[in-house]
Amino acid sequence: MKEKHSFKNQLKIFLTFFKLGIFSIGGGTTMLTLLQGELVEKKQWITNEELMEMTAISESTPGPIAINLATYLGYKKGGFLGALLATLGVIITPFILMFCISLFLEKILTAQAIQYAFLGIKAGVVFLLCKVSIRLIKGLKKNLLTFLTFLIVTISMVLITIFSINFSAIYFILLGALIGIIVYALLPKKKGGKK
Repeated sequence: MKEKHSFKNQLKIFLTFFKLGIFSIGGGTTMLTLLQGELVEKKQWITNEELMEMTAISESTPGPIAINLATYLGYKKGGFLGALLATLGVIITPFILMFCISLFLEKILTAQAIQYAFLGIKAGVVFLLCKVSIRLIKGLKKNLLTFLTFLIVTISMVLITIFSINFSAIYFILLGALIGIIVYALLPKKKGGKK
């Protein structure tokens, strides 16, 4: 317990999320690739399944996903101070960068090189989203619930995109939860009351 609240542990939490905050171009969702590489594979603070569960919770709670994830992981790793340091670490660099950019925003937006850089960043963000999606799909448990949820949500997304329907992401989260409850209720019960 002492190691959890030690200065060395708290500093490690802050520096980890500070580093992740520097490279969080594209928002919290693209940051998932970095979180998976840093926290699941390199540091082994959490498992891939825990990251997926925390992502679902972070997406369904108010606030940016990166901050929600950082706060939760910081708390898990270092208590209240760990949550505070992880949250500060993940937001301090983007805050400073956005403040500096805002001072020269008009010049930056009109610069041709910057516009091309943003096009390149957009392509990179698409790649990161695809990469993290594939990793998360590979990490899913292979069962009926997962398959049905994935299938229904994917078909819904394709249809909504094809027909250009304005549909909030929160409805996808609620749809996934509803499908999960229905499939769970339909699964046969095992001995001991567990399914």
